[in-house]
Amino acid sequence: MVALWGLSQWLVLLPDACDRLRDDAFYEFAWAANVAAGRGPCVSDGVTTSGVQLLWSLLLVPIAWLGGAACLPFVAPWLGVALHAATAFGWWRTVRDRATAAVLALCWRGHPLLLRESQNGQETALACLLASALWWGRKARPGTWTLLGGAAVLARADLIALLGTLSLWRDGLQVRAFAAPAAAALSLAAANLALGGGVLPDSAGPMAWLWHSNQALVDAGWPAWLSASWWFARPALLGGPFAAASVYGCGRAVFGVLRSWWPAAWRIAPAVLVGIASALGVRDLATPGFAALLLVVWPAARRRAVPRALLAVVVGLAAIVVVHWAVRWYPRDYYVAPLVVVAMVALARHGRLRLLLLALPLVQFVDRGRIQPEPLLGQRELELAGRFVGAVLPPGERVGCFNSGLLTFHADVLAGPSARGVVNLDGVVDARSFAALRQARLSAFLDDLGVRFVLDNPVQFALDARLPHACGPWFGGGFRPERDLVELARFDVPGVGNGRAGGDSVRLYWRRGRGASPAPPFAAASELPRLPSGERVVACPLRAGQRLGWRGADGIDRTLLAVDVDTVAVVALAAALHGGVVCVDGQREPVLTLAPL
Repeated sequence: MVALWGLSQWLVLLPDACDRLRDDAFYEFAWAANVAAGRGPCVSDGVTTSGVQLLWSLLLVPIAWLGGAACLPFVAPWLGVALHAATAFGWWRTVRDRATAAVLALCWRGHPLLLRESQNGQETALACLLASALWWGRKARPGTWTLLGGAAVLARADLIALLGTLSLWRDGLQVRAFAAPAAAALSLAAANLALGGGVLPDSAGPMAWLWHSNQALVDAGWPAWLSASWWFARPALLGGPFAAASVYGCGRAVFGVLRSWWPAAWRIAPAVLVGIASALGVRDLATPGFAALLLVVWPAARRRAVPRALLAVVVGLAAIVVVHWAVRWYPRDYYVAPLVVVAMVALARHGRLRLLLLALPLVQFVDRGRIQPEPLLGQRELELAGRFVGAVLPPGERVGCFNSGLLTFHADVLAGPSARGVVNLDGVVDARSFAALRQARLSAFLDDLGVRFVLDNPVQFALDARLPHACGPWFGGGFRPERDLVELARFDVPGVGNGRAGGDSVRLYWRRGRGASPAPPFAAASELPRLPSGERVVACPLRAGQRLGWRGADGIDRTLLAVDVDTVAVVALAAALHGGVVCVDGQREPVLTLAPL
């Protein structure tokens, strides 16, 4: 029932840019498509990159070669679903007790977080498969173990912690215990050096650097740094990421480790500490609270040996939370997915206790509300910009963009070899950009490349370091967005934003003083090709203070967009399939009539 419920609620036949598929996935699509087309392992124009998860991106190369780049947004999520199913099958095959195997496999198959993230177009399902495989193959021969560890680390670099802890469990503190982790680390470092800007993936540093650097601009004092560090470190103390994976399973794992050595006389102490923390207003206490409750009701009758294999899995996968939350300050749900392996291992150890085993699907069903669809609607405007930036940008011009995955894929990769070059600006897939950001000379870097135009949400160019993703302070040279950036076009889906200040639309800017001012791309309103979803797209020049509206067959005027500068509005109209007229506030006659389709 849990598996069927999960499939019915979370399996999406056609994930798109506003449901499941993230902008980061399109980096990997672009990388794979460029390799398949012979353009090399690149995303950002003019440079190779290691800023993608290499094994997953390599798996996409033959798909792009056989079916073309356009098939990747459809095939990649289904490949993820297939890998998710393969992992469930692996749990069924490798657990000896048949009832336990069936429960674990079905709960894995229907897990809402895993189902959602297996369709995100990224490497998540592959990473979960290989994290599970490290557990299944923990007693494999040394050569097989080394190959398996290398594959896991190439699938996702943070799995090296799990490889390391399980290697120590296998061989103890001996030299051979470090062979597989060392081989995996050296292989990854060599690939990163060959493709990117250092031994770490290009994507490892930029966002973490931005959060820490902007925090220093807001308040460089140690109390502020300590407060921010504590805010991001708290989830590592069995908080939200562990609850998203499984309150019951992760709580059982922590209990299984503690029970072996925790004094029975002190078994109530963890519950008291959790209660005090709750009274003080601390949240995300479900997992430690459940582990503490188990210690109270199920204390050890005698001291036992520490379950070292379970401890290795807990420590190795908890390191994911430490790295991405406490160190990088960049939490993302898809990082959490491999933590479900902790729950599976914990339940497999006590599967013969049937009541405890059957509690897993029950709790997973009751806990289903913890996982919700992510708000990715703002990505629709990035996709809109990617499809139509060529209609408003002067021919032959390159464009810089921070959130450049969708833009690169649609405006560059799908447009063919004659397409304009998109330069990634946040450094995730371009080590040159990251170096320029760290040196606060992004403006000079763009000048060196001859890039006269930039495109993104306005917040990306903001000077206020308190705003998430604000990169204005790192342009250098006295950069002021209101003076130095001249808006040319605004890509908007009415009613859609990314949930942040300055995230209501995606805008194309000319960098003032870089060459001649470009001519307006449209002299009058016109209809552009429809989106694959069937939505109609209208481009209309607007003056500052004007509003763009649409009137359907019902005669009701609806405001689509109001602008505060002269610009060209490129707007997607979901409601205009049956025709209507496009109006500009202040003009008596409609500027465009849309015939019914």
